[in-house]
Amino acid sequence: MEDNYKPTVTLFVDPTCPYAWITSRWLAEVERQRDINLQVRLLSLSVVNEHRQLDTWYRSFNDAAWAPARVMAAVSAGHGVDAGRRFYEAFGSRFHVDLGTADHVDRVAVCRHALTDAELPAELFDAAHNPAWDEQLRTITRDTLDQVGLDVGVPVLLLDGVASSGPVLASIPRDGDATDLFDAVQTLTRLSGFVRYERQQQGPLLVA
Repeated sequence: MEDNYKPTVTLFVDPTCPYAWITSRWLAEVERQRDINLQVRLLSLSVVNEHRQLDTWYRSFNDAAWAPARVMAAVSAGHGVDAGRRFYEAFGSRFHVDLGTADHVDRVAVCRHALTDAELPAELFDAAHNPAWDEQLRTITRDTLDQVGLDVGVPVLLLDGVASSGPVLASIPRDGDATDLFDAVQTLTRLSGFVRYERQQQGPLLVA
């Protein structure tokens, strides 16, 4: 591998998904230790599940996910991908870590606080209630899933041009564990014949 090689990594997330949040924190840990080109972009779970038959609780979860996705779309469209990542991380810190993604949490209120935390214009909050953003969410999501070639949710990882679903993690790898996992994912990504590797979740979901 060339000495000046710098992995290009794009992670597609929905702001409300705890698994996407954990994967984003893993990649941030890798970014802290390695020279990688990391972007965080939007993929809407509300769009993925829009026409599916879901259990009542998961339908409620997905319906509530429209507002944060709209705001992230508005931030990214108006202020760039890096600003979209700032909003995502501010939202996630409040929603996933501080509040624990509880069903009763007002995701719209979290959007307002996240814009302040990320030092973004308060008027972007208007997108939360504006369904005019939904068609853009549908386009973004469809274009991303076309790259994967699968009908999946988040996280979706685009590593050096190869798109895949996952990795799905129940806790955040730190320090050497983070870079070891990254090396393993790179190896699997380079193998054109590799399809899937799964196991049952061990223990509770740890988002911090």
